[in-house]
Amino acid sequence: MNETILNPNESLAIIQKVVNSTRQDYHIQRKFYILWGMLIAVASFSQYAILNHILSIPWFYPWIFFPGIGLILSIFWGLSSKKTSLSYYNHFVLTMWFTLYIAIGLSLFISLFNQISPFPYLLVCVGIGTSISGFLMKNRLFILCGLIFGIGAIYCLYLPFQQQLLLNGACMIIGNVMPNLISHHV
Repeated sequence: MNETILNPNESLAIIQKVVNSTRQDYHIQRKFYILWGMLIAVASFSQYAILNHILSIPWFYPWIFFPGIGLILSIFWGLSSKKTSLSYYNHFVLTMWFTLYIAIGLSLFISLFNQISPFPYLLVCVGIGTSISGFLMKNRLFILCGLIFGIGAIYCLYLPFQQQLLLNGACMIIGNVMPNLISHHV
C-alpha cells in the first residue's frame, strides 16, 4: 500500500472540502426542518382551536392531515434531491433523526395508551436532535434552540393539556423554524 504524505496546505484543502460538504448537506436539509416545524406547530395550534370550539372538526384531523402533507413532501423532496453518496455528516444526521422519529412514535403510542400528554417527550426528542445538530455544525444558535426545547419540555409538565399545545407550537416555531430561516451559513 502506497501512503502519500500531505503537506499542510493539502491537508487544509481536504478539511475545507469536508466542511463545505457539511454546509451543503445542511442547506439541503434545512427545508425539511422548516417544513416539519411549521406542520407540527400548525397541527398543535389547530388542535388547540378544535378543543376551544374555534374549529369544528374531529380533534385528531390535524395530526393526520399535516403529518401526511409532511410525509408526502419529504418523500418527494428526498427522491428529487437524492445524492449518489452521503457525506459522513449527512449519514449521521439522517440516522439520528430517523432514530429520534422512532422514539417520538413510541412516545406518542405510550402517551396515548396511558392517556398522558406526549408533548414533553416530543419536545425532548426534538431538542436532542437540534442540539446534536448544533454541536456537529458548531452552531450556537441550534445548541441554544435545543436547550429551548428542553426547557419547554420541563415547562410542559406544569401546564394543562390545552396550553401544552400552544407551548409545543411556539417551541417548534422558535426552536426549529426561525433558526433555519435566519441561519444562512453554519
